Amino acid sequence: MNLAVARHAQMEKWEPEARNRSKKESSSVLDFPKRPDPAVLNETIPLFYIGQNRKGRWVVREAGGRSGGLFLFRRSAVRFARDESETSGCALMFVNKPLELDIENRGSDFAEPLTEAIDAAKRRAPRFAAFIGMAITQWWKLLARISRAAAAERRNRAAIERELFHDQYRLVSKNDDDLPIVD
Repeated sequence: MNLAVARHAQMEKWEPEARNRSKKESSSVLDFPKRPDPAVLNETIPLFYIGQNRKGRWVVREAGGRSGGLFLFRRSAVRFARDESETSGCALMFVNKPLELDIENRGSDFAEPLTEAIDAAKRRAPRFAAFIGMAITQWWKLLARISRAAAAERRNRAAIERELFHDQYRLVSKNDDDLPIVD
């Protein structure tokens, strides 16, 4: 009997709750699921698993373990998967249980340090961390609203150009004097 097995047996003998605790901890993190049957998903199509880890950060990992990363936002994880398989496209499998990245992080360089900083701030100053988190959330909501408004403006402008000019002209300035004169 080697030393590791002897220690494990001794630990079970004296601390049975430690054995149960380690089972609970290991079951709370999901092993990556198996790739679907080839009849469902062709093997030539890259498959990426996307889910959150215990700290709430987004984890993306290629099914074969060739690439993966840790991200702050879901859309960044999806963009990473699509960029990794840019030429051929990919399949995404969203997982509801916690995932932990088990390969080198090729994702956001800021995700891990920022996660550690947020966790440290939460431990030291929970109210301040909550305020900062709320401020960041509100900032992203504001940016999303601005982005949606700009996209709506572009769609409206394109619709006006199609209706007025029948896709023959494009407006290049906001000045009405620059409109084309058609005889």
